[in-house]
Amino acid sequence: MQSCSGIVWLVVAFSWQIAVAQPQQTPKTDPTEVVALNSILGRWGLKASPEWNISGEPCSGFASDGIDWDCYRYPNINPIIKCDCSYNNSTVCHITRLSVAKLGVVGQIPAELQNLTYLVDLYGI
Repeated sequence: MQSCSGIVWLVVAFSWQIAVAQPQQTPKTDPTEVVALNSILGRWGLKASPEWNISGEPCSGFASDGIDWDCYRYPNINPIIKCDCSYNNSTVCHITRLSVAKLGVVGQIPAELQNLTYLVDLYGI
């Protein structure tokens, strides 16, 4: 009986280590925020910058690199977004900053901005 319980203990111990060794899921942008961002940019005839929209995921690349933004330091990245990907055990990203400076957009402020509920910095509107 003791050898059987010892084997069960080893299986449990190794199973835990295998679970810990599994790679974490790549964080994804909140789908509501993706729709809002794409809608806002679409209204203005714009597309996401390839610097931060890698493979269709807005909170990737420059947007999620943890480096604070500077609209003047990165003049070729416009519009600029920055994200915080620490939500739900680092599986969900929220758009926290949006800059459309130097784009010359005019008109009403898009209603879709209300869906960017984690937005703390809006520059250029």
